[in-house]
Parts: sequence; structure tokens; C-alpha cells
Amino acid sequence: MNLLKRILLNRFILVGLAFVVWLVFLDDYHYWGQREVIEDLNELQEKQRYYDSSIQLMNHEKAALESDTLLLERLAREKYRMYKPGESVFWFSDSLVQ
Repeated sequence: MNLLKRILLNRFILVGLAFVVWLVFLDDYHYWGQREVIEDLNELQEKQRYYDSSIQLMNHEKAALESDTLLLERLAREKYRMYKPGESVFWFSDSLVQ
């Protein structure tokens, strides 16, 4: 008991314990704050992978549209509802077609 009391009242031990408590709980870079930062970093890296894959897909589609005129015409007709002069175009709503 006396040895334990001497160890706990040793100034180096007390300063060391105070330092550990400061680092774990009170510092700006405390443990739980670092965990939150790491979780945010992982989430942002996941979003970056998603956007990188989206950019690659769009670049691939762009290259396909630049090289294939039939695909470009189909996209213009379907998505942007373009038509050639003198053409009659009929648009059907998806809710009417069964």
C-alpha cells in the first residue's frame, strides 16, 4: 500500500497522467475528434471514387458521341426532341402507352 501511494504521488507519474488526460480528452486533436475526422475523410474518399468513375463514364460517352453520328442523332432526337425540317413527329406520353 505504501509503495502504491509513493508511485501515485510521484511528480513524474502525476505529470505523465495529466499529460495523457490532456491529450485524450482536452486537446484540439483529442481521440474522438480524430475519429470523426477519419470518418469524414473516408466518406469524402468514397465520394471522390464515385465522381471519378462518373467522369470516366461521361468521357467514354463523349468519345462515343464524337465518333458515332448515328448515336449522336439518336440522342438528339430522343433526349432533346430535335427533328429534321419537314418531318412530322409524334410524341407519346409514357403514361398513355401500356
